[in-house]
Amino acid sequence: MMMDLAPTGFRDAVRGGRRLLGAFLKTASHQPLELMIRGGLDFAVVDAEHAPFGLSTLDAMAAVARAAGFPLLIRPVTLEAGFIGQALDMGFGGVVAPHAGTPAAAGGVLDAARYGRGHRGFSPSTRAGGFGAPDPAAYRRQADAATSVWCQIEDAQALDHLDALAAMDEVDCLFLGRVDLAVSLGVERQDDPKVVEAVRATAQAGRRHGRAVGIYVGSIAEIPDLAALGISVFVCGSDQSFLLGQVRANRQAFDAA
Repeated sequence: MMMDLAPTGFRDAVRGGRRLLGAFLKTASHQPLELMIRGGLDFAVVDAEHAPFGLSTLDAMAAVARAAGFPLLIRPVTLEAGFIGQALDMGFGGVVAPHAGTPAAAGGVLDAARYGRGHRGFSPSTRAGGFGAPDPAAYRRQADAATSVWCQIEDAQALDHLDALAAMDEVDCLFLGRVDLAVSLGVERQDDPKVVEAVRATAQAGRRHGRAVGIYVGSIAEIPDLAALGISVFVCGSDQSFLLGQVRANRQAFDAA
């Protein structure tokens, strides 16, 4: 039996279009993750692209999530295959791949994340393998079935490949990053018409190919309009923004009193 191996339920929920709510983790500690789990989120994404996470901290966070049965993904600082494989060996449930907006880039991430493609390095003695999978072949199959791969749409060039990306069956979600997308499109705001049209085009490509589409939002108030486009996966805020927002609210309430 391999009861501690990751279940496939989260990946199935993403691929099935279930509406899911998560948040980014930017603090290099496992305690904020514990609070997010207690708060009832569906998943969280460790933002190792933009925050200073060391390997020992990532390992502790993966252990906490694994023990709680909580879907924890990583946005890596690099798409280098060794780092992605190491994170998945620690027990992360998937990869949110930054700047993976071409079929070639997406294919590289999939090669790093899926044993079945013949490129991911294998050891059954990892946390993900139950520290010694009794049936290595079964573990590899289950790992491939459970690991979720999201490609971020955050570059202007990605807009030329939306249908090709959405048609890649092993990609589970096209995840929109509107801030980077605005910079790439040469505009200042994520509500610029160019960005709005890019969001719409991505959602349409997802619908055409039955591919889930996700997006970062700064406020829950944005979700109804985006959900109406067919977007189903939402990352709203981060541990840092939650803390900063409450501190500011307390300051304003105190000053008003």
